[in-house]
Amino acid sequence: MATTVAHEINNPLESIGNLLYLLRNTVELNADAQTLVDSASEELKRVSEITKLTLGMQRGAPDRREPVKVTQLIDNVLTLYQRKTKTLGVEVVRKYRYEGAIVGSPGELRQVFSNLIVNAMDALATTGDKLGISVRKVRRWDTGALGVRIAVIDNGPGISPEHRSQLFQAFYTTKGELGTGIGLWVSRTVIQKHSGTLKIHSSIRPGRSGTCFSVFLPLEVIPENSR
Repeated sequence: MATTVAHEINNPLESIGNLLYLLRNTVELNADAQTLVDSASEELKRVSEITKLTLGMQRGAPDRREPVKVTQLIDNVLTLYQRKTKTLGVEVVRKYRYEGAIVGSPGELRQVFSNLIVNAMDALATTGDKLGISVRKVRRWDTGALGVRIAVIDNGPGISPEHRSQLFQAFYTTKGELGTGIGLWVSRTVIQKHSGTLKIHSSIRPGRSGTCFSVFLPLEVIPENSR
């Protein structure tokens, strides 16, 4: 079913991409309009990556891995949603204690962190005002493997235990008609493909509510010129 849906979505995406190309190259645009077209193209690219990712999962397509600087990737995602954070009055707090690279798929990892950050902002739209991102080098508690821990933390309302246990199931959502129910499912699948883990910790206690999504990605041997 997912493959069929992805194919059906991909066709109109290609048409929209062609229209944006024609708009950019056949119409004289002012600076503001050009910026809007560029932003639309970037968002279209992101949607296209989601459909390709879904197709890849169904087909078992091999990954293309390369050095990825996690903090740079996260900063790019935060820049994309800068307007939303300002509108919500959200303070973004970065704690980067590791700014090196891991080996992974840039497009897939970007989708994971984009999904986690958007989920946090959706929670903060209800209540809360702080979004924290931390990146640090750690050892996995159960295996001792060296890796990078990325935490996306919000002080929103939190997620109840009954919802928490089902969050990573496909098509399960707490957002009603506003949610698709595939974001966290895709995110966990991507992280597992990278031999990592994605976990959630959340509290609904009044005055101490909030949610933390914690990603562990193992460190692999990286060429010196990519560190």
